[in-house]
Amino acid sequence: MTRTCSPSLLTDRYELTMLDAFVRDGTVGHRAVFEAFARRLPRGRRYGVLAGLGRLLPLIEAFTVTDEEVEWLLAEGVVGEEAAAYLRDFSFTGDVTAYPEGDLFFPGSPVLTVEGTLGECVVLETLVLSALNHDSAIASAAARMAVAAGAGETPRPLIEMGSRRTHEDAAVAVGRAAYLAGFASTSNLAAGRLHGVPTVGTAAHAFTLAHPTELDAFRSQVAAQGPGTTLLVDTYDTEQGIRNAVAAAAEVGATPGAVRIDSGDLAEAATDARRLLDELGATDTRIVVTSDLDEYVITALADAPIDGYGVGTRVATGSGHPTASMVYKLVAVAAEPGADAPLHPVAKKSAAKVSLGGRKTAWREHDEQGRLVREYYRTDDVRPPGASPVQVEVVRDGRTVHAPALDDVRRHCAQVLATLPDAARSVADGEAHLEVGLQDTEQQELGERTVEAEQEQVRRRALVVVDVQNDFVEGGALGVDGGKEVASRISAHLAAHAAEYAAVVASRDWHDPDGDNGGHFAAPGTEPDFDRTWPVHCVSSTAGSDYAPELALRHVTHHVRKGMGEPAYSAFEGELDGPDGTPGGGPALADLLRDLGVTDLDVVGIATDFCVRATVLDARREGFGVTVLPGMHAGVAPDSSAAACEEMAGAGAEVAR
Repeated sequence: MTRTCSPSLLTDRYELTMLDAFVRDGTVGHRAVFEAFARRLPRGRRYGVLAGLGRLLPLIEAFTVTDEEVEWLLAEGVVGEEAAAYLRDFSFTGDVTAYPEGDLFFPGSPVLTVEGTLGECVVLETLVLSALNHDSAIASAAARMAVAAGAGETPRPLIEMGSRRTHEDAAVAVGRAAYLAGFASTSNLAAGRLHGVPTVGTAAHAFTLAHPTELDAFRSQVAAQGPGTTLLVDTYDTEQGIRNAVAAAAEVGATPGAVRIDSGDLAEAATDARRLLDELGATDTRIVVTSDLDEYVITALADAPIDGYGVGTRVATGSGHPTASMVYKLVAVAAEPGADAPLHPVAKKSAAKVSLGGRKTAWREHDEQGRLVREYYRTDDVRPPGASPVQVEVVRDGRTVHAPALDDVRRHCAQVLATLPDAARSVADGEAHLEVGLQDTEQQELGERTVEAEQEQVRRRALVVVDVQNDFVEGGALGVDGGKEVASRISAHLAAHAAEYAAVVASRDWHDPDGDNGGHFAAPGTEPDFDRTWPVHCVSSTAGSDYAPELALRHVTHHVRKGMGEPAYSAFEGELDGPDGTPGGGPALADLLRDLGVTDLDVVGIATDFCVRATVLDARREGFGVTVLPGMHAGVAPDSSAAACEEMAGAGAEVAR
């Protein structure tokens, strides 16, 4: 990284000349609201993917001006003495709300809202647009490629390898943005070091050319990297390259992990390569192709025997679209100083660049299958019935309060892409799936007539999601069949119905790493009875205790952890997380639900015959009405699950098998 200035100078001159004028005329401290949005998507695109937020927020926190930089600004005539004094003490103290990183956006979506004083909001414009425009263009292109690569029966991983096609700093952002949008890895080491993106890479043509023969090159690579390495076989003659690759691996008693083809008709070359590899006994050797790939080429290669793609230029340059066309506009400002001064909406009226004034809240509606059917915004605080909020608070009083891990952003991106109908996910050019604007008058009036009744319904019902964790789905220590499908169905249900609940509570087993947790774990050397004693599972802060990635967490309002040092099955036996996320800081679950006015619960999760059963029975004992939602619970065994359903129904719960 070669930058030697603070984030405050990653901006256009006119941002600070405007600031200078605001300081001089006394409006610099007036309240203001700015919004970032895209007026349109690049030609042919049906959706955009928001990226760059995770890079932007640390830059906002670090947005200060050094004394040396202030002196330079004075010397250049950018600001006067009053503005220089303002900048010497500057730090951002406002609030930011945004669409979660990895989320979808459409023309008009208010993806980021900055609230603070006029001075501190205006100077962020260039930085906001630089991060969001660049990374969103990359992620939007990468998502289309990931959809294309995953369209067949067996999804094919994508490698981002475009570092040499862009600026060295931009290359790091490219690796991050492509990964969150569905790529499996990057060739860029800085993206791996700074952002935790998996890195891959073996050798280029120069490596082969540097050796006396191709076989010598492959022997050297296998000796250094093992036979599982990927061998680039098209330096001279692809057929002979494959034979040499197999021969080099055979010398150490193995077959090559993969071969890479970087030229020619890739479909034909891959077909010929597969045939030859199989003839040579290398049936497990994978075929990776590179060379000017994009979503269109990947779609065309869907029927070829290809196991993975390496994408460079077309992802690093946004597949030919280097910007997401986002703008950053003032939408409300106070006419007088003071934290409580009223905000007045302002809007641009020029042709083709019209905007709507006022701070906006964005809402989405989904159909019964969880497909996204509508997005709109309002300029009041009324929550439309049947709609889910899109924005989340990311900065409060100048400090970041929302910073999910990159893998969580990646999972969220995959989940929201899955809410698009097939036509919208198609890589074929088309119109934007949605146009986002002000909720129309008829909808608003209908919403205002029914919102009170809806809110009353919300106050009465909550959803309890029981133990949808890695150790309880397929591949886990106590995985049940259908666990991942249940998690996905719960996510789709939340996408469509989260707004109907006063609370969405998710529970997790959270067992102590030491000891047997009160006899819950079978003693070492003894077999568990799978009734009162169990194998080690869901140990706190391990991958097994994490929520299954198929479960969308954005709508979860409260988290419960149970079984900390003792046996526990019911969510009502656990402890609610405190406001800071630590276990044991909140009220009892039953008390929380009563405080929220909840009288009825929907219960889903794993396993039907154990923790779901225990949670439902406790809920009935606490006096709550209970419905166990069909298709959203999975059990350990058919017989015990059937018996549990009968028992829950006998206790007064509504249960569908």
